[in-house]
Amino acid sequence: MSVELSPHGASAPAFTQVKANFELVAKYGDNVPLYLFSDLFLRAPALRELFPVQMRRQRDRLMTALSYAVEHAQNLSEITPYLHQLARSHRKSGIQSEHYEQWGASLVHTMQRFSGNVWNEAVEEEWRDFLSLLTRTLAEGARQDASLRPAYWTAEVISHERRSVDVAVLRLLVDRPFKYVPGQSAPVEVKQWPNMWRYYSMANLPRRDNTIELHVKADGAVGRTLVRDVREGEVVKLGAPVGTLTLNPNTGRNILLIAGGTGFAPIKAILEHVTKLPVPPWVSVFVGAREPEGLYDLDALRGWEEKFPWLTVRAALSELEDQSVATTGTVSEAVSRYGRWEGYDAYVCGPPGMVDSTVAMLLANGFSDNRIRLERFATAVTPSRRFAT
Repeated sequence: MSVELSPHGASAPAFTQVKANFELVAKYGDNVPLYLFSDLFLRAPALRELFPVQMRRQRDRLMTALSYAVEHAQNLSEITPYLHQLARSHRKSGIQSEHYEQWGASLVHTMQRFSGNVWNEAVEEEWRDFLSLLTRTLAEGARQDASLRPAYWTAEVISHERRSVDVAVLRLLVDRPFKYVPGQSAPVEVKQWPNMWRYYSMANLPRRDNTIELHVKADGAVGRTLVRDVREGEVVKLGAPVGTLTLNPNTGRNILLIAGGTGFAPIKAILEHVTKLPVPPWVSVFVGAREPEGLYDLDALRGWEEKFPWLTVRAALSELEDQSVATTGTVSEAVSRYGRWEGYDAYVCGPPGMVDSTVAMLLANGFSDNRIRLERFATAVTPSRRFAT
């Protein structure tokens, strides 16, 4: 059977057997992606080099993406932007269009393995039809992206400054123009951990000299390496920038910028964007940390506050009282204590707990969802998590 991707879902296959079979197999949890990757690497051993040594996160990501695709199997066109973003992300690791066919063959084999006597020719045919649509969409996304930009960039570390025990500010010189919107992030790979990519936000406006600034916490293998081991002159790889935590200067509202820890990086880029506007709005910046050393870039903020009359900066410390440096409490508590924010748009970035509590506070204080922007790496929609890892 030949199937086509319908832009409106009018004649799209229902793929009811695919959905039912996926529900059946999902109960086996992490055993499913374990088997799938084992089959894939036996089928195409060269593909193993495209993945990190530790595969736990890769298994989770793959099956989460597949779960999301199956949920929209009847009309994949609804999630084409998401699938194209996946394909763009795959390019940096060296994945080619033909690899999707090998993955599809392993997936069919895996579903058969866990389906038992439920598996039959009709179920297999429907899976193959669904995967044909899915892999074509991914391949098209990769093809479009390849016509616009490289699979990855290389960048030399031209300065490395330790701001605290576990935070460093790195300045990179990218080998070719690196276009992004202030507030976005990009995946970074270090030679010590091949094929293990970690996202970091650029902390500055795009510059003519192709330099970017990253704020890195020693969290995870890549983060610890960037903070503790990488030195000036070393080279890292960058993937394509992503994210929607970007300034909307056309709302007519003032701006509330809220950051926790190294979540200040995209907030700093957005603030720099505001400084270039013909008529900047009123801007209030709140930065939070547990201890004073967590406010690693506060001096730069204070300098901007002295320079721009429309800017107000406040800092908060949640675990150590030091009134000479900051107010006491979490950053969300500090925002709640100061002023009324009816005429403001909010931009929030930081650790998950800090973001959650801040968004809850903003909503309780009358903010609507369309007045709050958060960092999103791949897409505005978040695939559901169905497989345990």
